Amino acid sequence: MPRTWTVESSTVEIGSEIDRLIVVSDLHGYREPLLGVDRCLESLPGTRAVFVNGDLFEGGIDPMEMIEWVRANADGRTTRGNHDSAVFAFMQNRTLEYGSQHWMGDGELAGYKCLNAEQLEFVAGLPDQLLVKWRGKTIRMLHGHWNHAVTGYTDWKSTPDQLMALFYDPGVDCTTIGHTHYPFVRKQAGSILANSGSVSVPIQRFRSAHGPVTDRDEMEGRGSNQPVESSLLSITVGNGELCVEIVPVDFDRIGMLKRYEELDNLLIPFSTRKTWVEEGLLDLTLIESATRGEREK
Repeated sequence: MPRTWTVESSTVEIGSEIDRLIVVSDLHGYREPLLGVDRCLESLPGTRAVFVNGDLFEGGIDPMEMIEWVRANADGRTTRGNHDSAVFAFMQNRTLEYGSQHWMGDGELAGYKCLNAEQLEFVAGLPDQLLVKWRGKTIRMLHGHWNHAVTGYTDWKSTPDQLMALFYDPGVDCTTIGHTHYPFVRKQAGSILANSGSVSVPIQRFRSAHGPVTDRDEMEGRGSNQPVESSLLSITVGNGELCVEIVPVDFDRIGMLKRYEELDNLLIPFSTRKTWVEEGLLDLTLIESATRGEREK
């Protein structure tokens, strides 16, 4: 999926009175995970500034609640992800890149239909990346579906090593991305690349085209069958050095799934979503089949 817009970047200055930066990404329109984030933030000491690093839409059925949470917590500190760009592109030219599945109940444009003019203006104004200046450090935040130097689409199935090759930048103190729904923190030569994972739907394992399951935890040496954990990033400064930590986020997964069980007109079948939410396993077979059928119409 090539990018079709000019890169937009904003610089954000954060005062030194702020003790901690919080980076969340891949909200995807779910309500319950945001309540979990609120509880998580209440448990962290000190003052904080929250950043949302893309993919507000697609998957969840609570777009209005999600947008209002983002506006209340991270206005001016939010980037545009690839699924947000589907809404942005439609707002610009009223065309769809993939087909009518965008309008299904868990699609991006189902969320678009629910938003009021003020909320849509917020989405339209999201930049591609943020350059954050804080306590003498520079942190680049971008969703991770494209690279700021090589603007081709980045596969969400990319490994941390592949992402290091694409996004590691010694010219800043830290780069944060999302997109892959799998968290990690890597430090090299004084600069950090960190992925916040997803606060809503982590992907620890996936299966594509009836192939074998790829276990990311096992590949990263964390061991297979780890507990399913949503996550965010906490960034602090100690002794002049950035400390970037992955923080788990817990929420009511059972309650969230119950709200989906009786719904129809969904791109992701309930059984697939249930396995994903409960086990961190995204089985792409049925989703790829549905998408392919839409493209062939």
